[in-house]
Amino acid sequence: MVFTEEEKIRKKVFAKRRFSLYDEHDLFKGYILQKRGKRNGLMRIMIDARSVDTRQSGVGNYVTHLIKGLREIDKKSHYVLMVTAKQKDKIIETFPSFDTYTVPFSNENHILGDAWEFWMLPKLLKKKSIDVFHGPAFLAPPFQNGFRSVATIHDLVAFHHPKTIPAKYAIYMRFLIRMMIKRAGRIITDTACIKEEIIDFFKIDPTRIFPVPIAVSEQFRPLEDQGLVDQVKKRYGIQKRYFLYVGNIEPRKNLSRLFLACDSIREKLSDDFQLVVTGKKGWLYREIFETLAGTAFRENIVFTRYVKKEDVPALYNGADFFVFPSIYEGFGLPILEAMRCGTPVITSRASSMPEVAGDAALFVDPFKSSDIAEKILTLAFNESLQRNLREKGFKQAAKFSWERTARLTQQVYETIG
Repeated sequence: MVFTEEEKIRKKVFAKRRFSLYDEHDLFKGYILQKRGKRNGLMRIMIDARSVDTRQSGVGNYVTHLIKGLREIDKKSHYVLMVTAKQKDKIIETFPSFDTYTVPFSNENHILGDAWEFWMLPKLLKKKSIDVFHGPAFLAPPFQNGFRSVATIHDLVAFHHPKTIPAKYAIYMRFLIRMMIKRAGRIITDTACIKEEIIDFFKIDPTRIFPVPIAVSEQFRPLEDQGLVDQVKKRYGIQKRYFLYVGNIEPRKNLSRLFLACDSIREKLSDDFQLVVTGKKGWLYREIFETLAGTAFRENIVFTRYVKKEDVPALYNGADFFVFPSIYEGFGLPILEAMRCGTPVITSRASSMPEVAGDAALFVDPFKSSDIAEKILTLAFNESLQRNLREKGFKQAAKFSWERTARLTQQVYETIG
């Protein structure tokens, strides 16, 4: 059998089947440098930026910071941002050095929009001489003609926990993810955990998948102005010491077990604490509130509902600790947000959360409310443990940055362009 030069490099570099979150890209550097040396002219890269909007969803926040990072580190490639007409002016204002291309459908149009992306976008990319297309929200054109595609797959919740999301959405996401995994030239995941899940579930070549850890905004930091923290607490009706949850109210976040855990230890907490729940109602939330209605601890729970973006760091800073007992996460950004603010963390020993939290959190079995209750009591009245987790949290959070996210993503582009 005769191997091409690229195949020889790949065979040598990827002799191991699996890699840690930090080793994979170091192993691949030699191959990247050779690719760079062979390239003539600028690489043209189009990024789907349609998820960037004023609401800054999780994916929108990821894309915004990725583009900002690429703008700072990559002066050799030519970037084009795919946007809608509604977004265009704001995108141009935010990223004036990048070209834009306006398309007729938003990324939320999952019928006409996805059909257009499957059949018409490939023709556009060929016409525009695009070398690499990056779909940062699971989706990229399945048919590639003169360009290569990169798809970011953030999680496999539709496969592992389909009952925590609407049934139609689960079916559709399983269809899309299967297609992307089969056809995308490269796959980016937020964690090594999700890479491993994809390899185990779909039995695909691990050399196509690159874990690229994401990060959180610089706004998450310790605040010296206690008066500001007190103002924010008053604004949202927080009257006591509190522990904090941040995230949507939906089954995957495991709030029902958190409420039951709190109710089981309410006398031991002796009205010293409130639980503050910060996040909007997601999907399938009715059973969560039915569980809450059967608890006595409900009187000590504060639902902030909508919170201004600038108020969230103050809520972290004011909390004694942060609790995040999610059943499943592709990453778990609130863990890093809390750590950057100096807030001790309780989170789940499940999916990607141990990878993100490192040794800087107390871990719980998310399926046992008794374990959640035990860890809450352990941390609530142990100042020494709080200090220890606070210091470890700062060190763990410092490992993640958007600059690093951008640099590793650029390296993925280099391997395929």
